[in-house]
Amino acid sequence: MKTVFEKIIDGEIPANKVYEDDKFLAFLDINPVYFGHTLLIPKEHFIWMQDAPDELIQDIFIKAKEI
Repeated sequence: MKTVFEKIIDGEIPANKVYEDDKFLAFLDINPVYFGHTLLIPKEHFIWMQDAPDELIQDIFIKAKEI
């Protein structure tokens, strides 16, 4: 069974995309804490952050800084 995030990545659930590349997808939160609240997720599925490769963790923080 797919997660909500996997369905968003696959286009099965609509999202207001802010950024997308081969590794990441950034989109506006449907329940924002603050105007422009954006979620940045990897396209590869990991249950726990510590399961993700160090390079991906580095890249997502760099991308978050850019966005």
